[in-house]
Amino acid sequence: MANQHGTSQQLTAPLLPGKKREHLPLAPLYGVSLIRTTAFAVAMVPAFNLRVAALAELAGHDAAAAASLMGLITALRSLAEFVAAPLLAVWSDRAGRRRVLLASGLAFVMECALLAISQSLLVLGAVHAACGILASGGAVETSCIADATPAGPRRAVAVGRFFTVIGFALVIGPALGGALLARYGSSAPFAFAGVLAGIGLIATAFLLPEYLPASSRAQAKRRDSDSHASSSLLALLQRTPPLRWLVAASALCGLGQALFGTTNVLWMKAAFGWDGQDVGRFFAALGVGVILSQVFVLPWLLNAAKGRESLVLQVALLSNAFKFVGYSLAPSGGWLYAVLCISVPTFCAGPVLSSLCTRHVPATQQGLWSGSMSALNTAANVLGALVGSRLFAVALRGFLPLGAPLVAGAACYALATVCVAHASHLGHADAKKCEDSKLIDPEMPDDNISGA
Repeated sequence: MANQHGTSQQLTAPLLPGKKREHLPLAPLYGVSLIRTTAFAVAMVPAFNLRVAALAELAGHDAAAAASLMGLITALRSLAEFVAAPLLAVWSDRAGRRRVLLASGLAFVMECALLAISQSLLVLGAVHAACGILASGGAVETSCIADATPAGPRRAVAVGRFFTVIGFALVIGPALGGALLARYGSSAPFAFAGVLAGIGLIATAFLLPEYLPASSRAQAKRRDSDSHASSSLLALLQRTPPLRWLVAASALCGLGQALFGTTNVLWMKAAFGWDGQDVGRFFAALGVGVILSQVFVLPWLLNAAKGRESLVLQVALLSNAFKFVGYSLAPSGGWLYAVLCISVPTFCAGPVLSSLCTRHVPATQQGLWSGSMSALNTAANVLGALVGSRLFAVALRGFLPLGAPLVAGAACYALATVCVAHASHLGHADAKKCEDSKLIDPEMPDDNISGA
């Protein structure tokens, strides 16, 4: 399974510069994303992992070798996304979000068709890795949300709704791909996902508006080169210390998730003897947890914290660390559901972290930013896939506990919490410095004030 998610610091200024522009509704984006993400979940959660395990067994490989192969395939896919993400981001800033989403959707339709007819590990892995070149990974969708919402809690809620869509897809997709369609053969989930992805492609072409205004696209086209854009982004990081620490936190989150996510299906099979139906039910429960977190928990946390997103994020990241430790100590599969129920706030981390980062990024670089963050996360996925699969393979041979990848992931989330706390401290210090400067020079503009 796979797997997202945009130079001045303007907290109070309008998101889109120039002439006032009516924000486009996000409902079409959520609807199209639901179709596309459900198709992805049908094909990848857990159907792809189980297909790799089955083909590895037919080829005479043991479970440890299958885990290593799964890690290699996932790493190659992430590497392709790492190379392509910045290019897709720059393309979306220049040509618009909609064209990139159309290309990405078409690539996934082709991937599903090829996976449905693949009968060898080599072909399966090659197709999955190659099609990562046009995988948006949620970065373009996040850019659309940044285009259509102002920075702050409203954007966090909007991103949270996108995560709710992902939650619905995780409820529907695994149940279809892992439990129902798998009964009709290992190719059935991929064939069905291809049809569903085709419907999503048509919906993208006819229903999805272009969220990036023409003025922003024209400004992006006037950049000298991609390297110039990259240097501008680097300059943004250099003069925005809180953003650097938030980026570090994002990388650690990606690494922590990948350490376990690459082999989670194989871990459940080895630890509890679960089959495709058991895994599908658990991922459906994960989807329910995502929905509950975005619809109820995130708004409540933001309200209780009085808009202090950094505090909410630290709570969510710590919850992730404890959740992974809880999974690793579970004596039976039923305990996974118990740990999941008490760790629902973990799913609030993604939208809040995205919101905190994008508030430091101007509208004309939201696509570039989202693509850069996607590239960073895919780089973390490459490392996490290789290390996590290796840890699990060593554990299967009896040299480490089976939960070793989970414990390593928990450590990453704990370190991410420290990074966010430091970013918050730097943000408050910068804000106080700007306030003190305004006491001396009342003409200083408010948009110099930044915070994490």
